[in-house]
Amino acid sequence: MARIGTRFSGIIVLYLLSMSCAQMGVPSGGEVDLTPPEIISMSPALGATDVSVEAGGTIEVIFDEYVNVRELGAQLLVSPPLSTPIEWRMRGKTVTFTWLEPLIDNVTYVFQFGDAVIDVHEGNPTDDFIHAFSTGADLDTLSLSGTVVDAFSGSAMTRVRIFLFDSEETGDSIAKGLKPQFMGTTDEQGFFTIRYLPVGNYRVMAVDDQDRNYQWTTGESLAICEDTIRVTGHDTLKSNMRMQATPMSVVKYFVHSVRDSLGLVQIEMSQKFTPSDSVDVGSQKSHSEGVNLWVWGDHIENHSVVWPGIDTLAVSEINIEDAVGFEATQGPGGKIATTNKVEIQFTRPIEGTVDTLFVVTGIDSSEVQIDSIWTKENDPFSIEIAGQFNRGNSFEIMLMPGAVQGQGAQELQDTSSFKWSIFQSNELGEIEVIIHQVGWLQLISANGEVTKEMELTEGQPAIFKDLTPGTYSLKWKGDSNQNGSWESVSLSQWKSPEASQMLNTKVKVKADWRHQIQWLD
Repeated sequence: MARIGTRFSGIIVLYLLSMSCAQMGVPSGGEVDLTPPEIISMSPALGATDVSVEAGGTIEVIFDEYVNVRELGAQLLVSPPLSTPIEWRMRGKTVTFTWLEPLIDNVTYVFQFGDAVIDVHEGNPTDDFIHAFSTGADLDTLSLSGTVVDAFSGSAMTRVRIFLFDSEETGDSIAKGLKPQFMGTTDEQGFFTIRYLPVGNYRVMAVDDQDRNYQWTTGESLAICEDTIRVTGHDTLKSNMRMQATPMSVVKYFVHSVRDSLGLVQIEMSQKFTPSDSVDVGSQKSHSEGVNLWVWGDHIENHSVVWPGIDTLAVSEINIEDAVGFEATQGPGGKIATTNKVEIQFTRPIEGTVDTLFVVTGIDSSEVQIDSIWTKENDPFSIEIAGQFNRGNSFEIMLMPGAVQGQGAQELQDTSSFKWSIFQSNELGEIEVIIHQVGWLQLISANGEVTKEMELTEGQPAIFKDLTPGTYSLKWKGDSNQNGSWESVSLSQWKSPEASQMLNTKVKVKADWRHQIQWLD
């Protein structure tokens, strides 16, 4: 009997142990912890005074969970700065930071830890981890507040970093990577407050600091406060900081080039030309579209293509390929909104046309008058044709052999034809915008493309005509300095973007309807 009891008892023990082990397991698929570590206490206390200036002093921080410290050298900002790195050690939920040099007497020190302290499991950084104390009897307690919004929509920019620099620093030095003196972060409403500031004059900028390196990197959104800010109390910026997205930096160079047997050079560039770019082709002709550049002219093999300060390409060194045949590639088709003018694109630059070899007929095969034919001013690969193309009718245009001459003494060899029809007036709508501003008004389609752009004339409404029904957006871009172009944000020049705004509601265009909008009065 004793043996049976012992065996039974052993079974019970094994069962209880297995149940105990099962209960200790962590269930899979649970919710991800998004809560950042919270500070329970700090020593010396936040805002303490008369802190010892001796080397080897410490800040001891107790958190509510186990944490880790990462990239402290890159994330920690100390003002005034220390010449030697801070050391740290961790025991349980307590982290101790130690400075290794004497501090300055009668100074407020501000330690801004950025994203340096994270929780062990999910890597959530501690929110707004800042510590400040004074080595004298007085603590700097001034502050600067403000709000950061999107430059076009006016919506709040959340979780972006605010950097303060001494006003004597230049935009160029900041653009080269100078670290800020003080830092803050915007909340869900785009609002920020930077505390523990001394009296002083500051430059203020906001960066969507994606790489968390305390500086603006091309591609990160940027906002500039152009005015020098004098902090003497609990001050607030007079106007919102307007943040604008910036394009990624692309190294500029010629990627690939070919020259055909008729002297047309096509060059692929690493990026589109910007307004500050120019290209020197000597006496040759050129045209750029997107990342493509075409160059042609007499004795082109004796010339070079120069992107000043960036790249140079000797045409004689470019490989020669067979010439692309000369033909029309795209013309009017389907149902279009525009009357009296159509466009046709070709594979080579246009050198001339023979107008009598263009024939337009209507739906009843009767010939339609052509008023004029010309090469498009900003696109030598296209021609425009004006004629009596009335609404509600269908048309066909035929280009007879020899109608168009292209670069390299080429002519159309075959007849090309295109058919199209034109919307009736009552199938289209209009938008009239009463806007008392200077600059430009853009009409943006539902897919985000700029459909039309109109320069504003003082005292006159902006009218977008012949719009197909659908949903559109409006964007205004100002020209306060009246230099003929809208200027974006610039760090090196320390300039915010010129005034701009998106209409905060969409415009739904209906057929046979004029939509009148009064905006920005």
